[in-house]
Amino acid sequence: MESSDAVVQGTSNDAAVSRESAARLGYIDDPFIRHFVKRPLRRAPLINRGTHSRFDGVQRILRQFIKQTQKDSQGHACGQIVVLGAGMDTSYFLLRQQGLLPRRYFEIDFSDITAKKAATVYRSSALRALLPEDTVVTEGGSELHSAEYSLLAGDLRQFESQVVPKLMARGFDCSEPTLFLSECVLIYLDPQHSDAILNWITANVAHAGILTYEQILPTDRFGQMMIENLRARGLELRGLHAYPTLQSNSQRFLDLGWHSAVAVDLATYHEQLLEPLERERLAKIEFLDEWEEFILLAQHYAFTFAFTSQSSHFAHMDIEKPN
Repeated sequence: MESSDAVVQGTSNDAAVSRESAARLGYIDDPFIRHFVKRPLRRAPLINRGTHSRFDGVQRILRQFIKQTQKDSQGHACGQIVVLGAGMDTSYFLLRQQGLLPRRYFEIDFSDITAKKAATVYRSSALRALLPEDTVVTEGGSELHSAEYSLLAGDLRQFESQVVPKLMARGFDCSEPTLFLSECVLIYLDPQHSDAILNWITANVAHAGILTYEQILPTDRFGQMMIENLRARGLELRGLHAYPTLQSNSQRFLDLGWHSAVAVDLATYHEQLLEPLERERLAKIEFLDEWEEFILLAQHYAFTFAFTSQSSHFAHMDIEKPN
């Protein structure tokens, strides 16, 4: 029987397969995700549509942050991005290809995941060409390091004792504006561990923002079915009952004293925050005859965007507005 850690790590492959399906069919523009998927599958239209909204929301916030931190007073790029549980996410390569990067970009995941990612990057000439020239491979092939980009192996349950020292050793600066990104990661941690991460950020990073993407609404019929289906695969959403609603997801940051927190479910994002022309484009890719099922599914996933201070870097960022 697989360990619970191994099962959770397997979700990174599931996410990559869904993203590759959406990219191959034209829902999203990601030419790099195919390198991380050995056995492509065509996902159902409602999954492809949900993957598009998830991708769009994350890219929206990433690009807003880059725009707000592109230049410091000396005209240099500033700011940091830290991806918690990065899996096979390709955002670094998408941003670098477009010349849209902060001063530093960090990705963190279990060593088994980072080793697979590092190996895939080096096998692909397209990905390898986008690595900074000063990139070195360390920790037996499980980490990549450069002045700009670091792929770090670490257990988020030991964030302060294990992950923070690695961040600091690779140039993390607590005084720089920093965006943290967590997609379906904190929810797999016991609340004591996810709260410990947020407590450390609150106490140590002067100007921090975070975008989370997590499941919500565990108590209705669909939510109960979602939990049962995941449990059958050996997966437990350990943080779901502690933060089960939109309101509780935003309130957890406000209770820590953060300046602002807004949560929006994926159904609202798709229906109200995507541009009408984009929804029309999506409708032409595949016919979605499971509309009610899609809305129900999308109501059980949510973005939360929060930031600690009313600094100029975050004051003009908003999950509810286009780039």
